[in-house]
Amino acid sequence: MPQGIVILDEEDRYILWNRRYAEIYCRSADLLQPGAKLGDTLRIGVSRGDYPEAIGQEEEWLARRIEMLRQSDCRHEQRLSNGRCILIEERKTESGGTIGIRVDITDIRRREEAFRLLFEQNPLAMLVYDAATGLIRSANEAACRLFRYSADEMAGLDAECLFSRADRDSAMALLASDCPEGDSCWPLRRRDGTNVEAMVSTRLSHMEDEPVTIVSIVDVTERRRIEQRMAHMAHMARHDELTGLANRPHCREYLSAVLEEASSANTVTLALVDLDHFKAVNDTYGHHFGDMLLTDAARRMRELIPPGALLCRIGGDEFAIIFRRASQTQAELVAKSIITALSEPFFIHGNMLHIGATIGFSVAPYDSSDPQTLMRYADLALYAAKAERRGTCRSFELRMDEAAQAKSRLEKDLRKAVQDGDLEVHYQPLVNLETGQIECCEALLRWHHAERGHVSPEVFIPLAEELGLIDQVGRFVLNSACREAMSWPQHVRLSVNVSPLQFRNGNLLSTVINALSSSGLVAERLELEITEAVLMERGPRPAAIIRNLRAFGIGISLDDFGTGYSSLSYLLNYPFTKIKIDKSFILNLQREANSRAVIRAVIGLGRSLGVTVVAEGIEREMEREYLRSEGCTQGQGFLFGKPGPAAMVDFQSLLPRACNAA
Repeated sequence: MPQGIVILDEEDRYILWNRRYAEIYCRSADLLQPGAKLGDTLRIGVSRGDYPEAIGQEEEWLARRIEMLRQSDCRHEQRLSNGRCILIEERKTESGGTIGIRVDITDIRRREEAFRLLFEQNPLAMLVYDAATGLIRSANEAACRLFRYSADEMAGLDAECLFSRADRDSAMALLASDCPEGDSCWPLRRRDGTNVEAMVSTRLSHMEDEPVTIVSIVDVTERRRIEQRMAHMAHMARHDELTGLANRPHCREYLSAVLEEASSANTVTLALVDLDHFKAVNDTYGHHFGDMLLTDAARRMRELIPPGALLCRIGGDEFAIIFRRASQTQAELVAKSIITALSEPFFIHGNMLHIGATIGFSVAPYDSSDPQTLMRYADLALYAAKAERRGTCRSFELRMDEAAQAKSRLEKDLRKAVQDGDLEVHYQPLVNLETGQIECCEALLRWHHAERGHVSPEVFIPLAEELGLIDQVGRFVLNSACREAMSWPQHVRLSVNVSPLQFRNGNLLSTVINALSSSGLVAERLELEITEAVLMERGPRPAAIIRNLRAFGIGISLDDFGTGYSSLSYLLNYPFTKIKIDKSFILNLQREANSRAVIRAVIGLGRSLGVTVVAEGIEREMEREYLRSEGCTQGQGFLFGKPGPAAMVDFQSLLPRACNAA
């Protein structure tokens, strides 16, 4: 960029600066270091004599400069020892830091200072105007160049020719007045019809005993362009480039201001709008389509926003609306209109695209008057709406925050439990239904919390996946279980559950091989249990990993068969060694004829494909007998033993005890 740019943190320490900034302050370039404080570099610069303005008043000058830096918006000029004049504009960021812009306006200032030179040699455009005739008597060379007339043409020129029709009356009044400090910016007309912006100053004088006006004209066209460019940069710092809406920092700043101004009787409603299915558009059509869709969605929403409300884009496909002095009912009506508008198809480059929107609300002062808290509450309401049903709007409720706080505490406890090794591996036997012999044990992860007690795996396993801990937890289970299995009878296999995320992360194969090699367990004694979610992953990776595992001799078991799609193509396309019938069918064995039909079909299918069939959830002897008579190979359930530490598994007398207990 042609301007010098510097970014400071909240302590006024340097973070970033561009090359132009270093060029402007070349005498202090050795002091520009990340983390250096601006005040320190200024103090050293003053001692070196880099800032002639500070000579004789060093401390006062530094104090004024630091005070300017503390202001939210600051613009001033600075003189350097090399004679350059720098225009400085500084703006505070949301985090308390500063973005500074430096523009070298030396040439502009020199042109302005040339006003004091003699008329003819003055680089400043100057005219002698005769108010009595309305004509220009003479013009200096600078004025001739500015207006693109010759000196002869300028002499005797009607002054009205230099102004547009709309400005002529005011301009003539200015030329007849004494205004040495200069009037506002005027658009002046050149000979060729083009315009130039200029500051016009006048001084009444006499020439040859006749009253005239000395007119000085300062061309500020370039200065105006610089100011406009700086204003544009300041605008862009607060607005989203794609949609033109207020951005996240502007949204937070505006929300804080509105909440400060609002009385206890006035409500402020914050709505967070999340576009549904937008990611699918990006993935399918590309980001160019996504950008056009966002622009069109912003336009539709802008048309529905009432006066006094602010629409912001605060994230990729997330928007916020701040309603001032509007009831929650009014805000909900707008939200429902937005949901309806965004559910209508979008037409982009001949393609019809469908998305939608889900909205969450929070209201001040009822929910909170703190801007950060209000934003978090609206986000919780949005999250709850998306979890319940997309395409709806929902208001914040206190229980949402309570649930979020409870989840946050549970997340911290789970991280600590994983770090401290407080998770335990329990084992549940899989029994041959014909002989009663234990043929396999499934490793099951358990967490006993010091205060909560037993935490269900259905709670903490999804949480571990969400927190990115599942790889670490999976390695712990595999390593612990493989070491434990080395103490079992040789015919007893080990079964370990594997998360779909472990497949997605791509390092499952190496994790399994490392666990086998470090424990000494042979691959043929290990089975990995997967669910349909693994098979529904896109791409060739899951299939390749499964085939590689089978190539090592590791068994692959399809868990919970019958509850999902249960596609037969899974059994044909993947080398499964075991199918596990979900326990829901076993529990309904007596009551549901359909359950018995499904069980019989799966057992027959397994027999035809040559894979072992396991029935889960066996709790009664009657169920074991039925499954055995149907040809089911293995059974698992409380009849044979509950999950427990490895020491509780009795490989010799488990089945008789279980039968007697039943």
